[in-house]
Amino acid sequence: MSEILAILFIVFFLGIAHRHFQLALALIIFLLPSYLWRLDFFGFPSTVLELMILSLFIFWLAKDAKWERINYFWQNPNINPLDKKLKYLLAAWLIISVVALLVNFNMSALGLWRAYFLESLMFFLLFVYNFKRNKDLRIIFWALAGLIFYLACICLWQYFSAWNLPAAYNLPNIKRLTGPFSYPNALALLIAPISAFLFALSFKIKNRGERIVYLLVSVAGLLVVLAAHSEGALIALALAILIFIFCKIKQKIYQAILLAGGFFVLFFSPVKIYFTQAFHDLFWPTASHFTSSLAVRGLQWQETISLLKDHFFFGAGLNHYQILMAQYHQITWLEIFLYPHNIFLNFWVELGLFGLLVFIFLVFYIIQALKKLFVKKHLLAWPLTLFFITWITHGLVDVPYFKNDLSVLFFIFLGLLVIAQNNDQT
Repeated sequence: MSEILAILFIVFFLGIAHRHFQLALALIIFLLPSYLWRLDFFGFPSTVLELMILSLFIFWLAKDAKWERINYFWQNPNINPLDKKLKYLLAAWLIISVVALLVNFNMSALGLWRAYFLESLMFFLLFVYNFKRNKDLRIIFWALAGLIFYLACICLWQYFSAWNLPAAYNLPNIKRLTGPFSYPNALALLIAPISAFLFALSFKIKNRGERIVYLLVSVAGLLVVLAAHSEGALIALALAILIFIFCKIKQKIYQAILLAGGFFVLFFSPVKIYFTQAFHDLFWPTASHFTSSLAVRGLQWQETISLLKDHFFFGAGLNHYQILMAQYHQITWLEIFLYPHNIFLNFWVELGLFGLLVFIFLVFYIIQALKKLFVKKHLLAWPLTLFFITWITHGLVDVPYFKNDLSVLFFIFLGLLVIAQNNDQT
């Protein structure tokens, strides 16, 4: 029955794509959590999110015989909107992911490779080829705002009804909302960077009504992150917003006051104890049953580094970290997590040394592209900057990419960066 409903939904979805292709892309963004709808599609495990991306990509290639006009040498900028650096980085990204898949090949790893690398790149191509002007992006902004809005509504219902709330995150423990997901950080990782983006966008967009909506939705996103009790997301959001406020203040005297206030809070207020303890937990963790979540990450990083000393070049391979880590796991009362919970270690263990290097080069590419947007005084310069600050900062203690919705989320905003670069006007 679930498969029949999925097929009917995909037919309906392709009907929308036939009439309004950009609306279909926006619908994928709006329904990013649809990966939770899992099913066996003709014997192959899949999700509705994957089926939407795959069916739309095939539809796009078939529509007007676009597959016949593909320029495999990437020479024509009108056909290929990506610059050379990004083309080669993404090609290397895909090739290295295939190598990582083959290091310890299994069907489960193949499914993850398909979702995290192949289909997310398919979505990226659909995105940059079909959104070429700034004014076309409004539908994307509304889709992102709608995503946060309905997740916030789900969380409000969950707060009062305890629907879908695991016992570990409910009273008498600290109540941490999860929304439709199975753990709080899944909610925070999705909502926090989008909230940062919409917060900055609300100060840049010209339409007053849209500005109010984006600001209110970003505040709702912040409240959801607070309800999820995700310290990493809160710190990342606070850092991004403070940087934005500091840089937008015109008078230097007010900048100095804000900077002095920040130093006072960090070094002379009770907050200093928190940050000192957090730094100690991450880099000099102690193992006990009273260990904090940050110390758990610190201990996990230490064991991951031990693993990488022996598997320096290839890492563990896709979906093999938990299996390989069992040989290096000393603190047996702690579980072995799916990933090391650090953005750089995550890519290293999954994709190997070259995968880590490509990711670092991709980060440098993003920084250079953002600088160009600031030179052009582009509408999306600050919103995209706040997104990537939040994404990377939170990623230092979590896993912001290796999940179905999060891998697509990254390429949504990389796509927005590409589109912004190709449009000079605000």
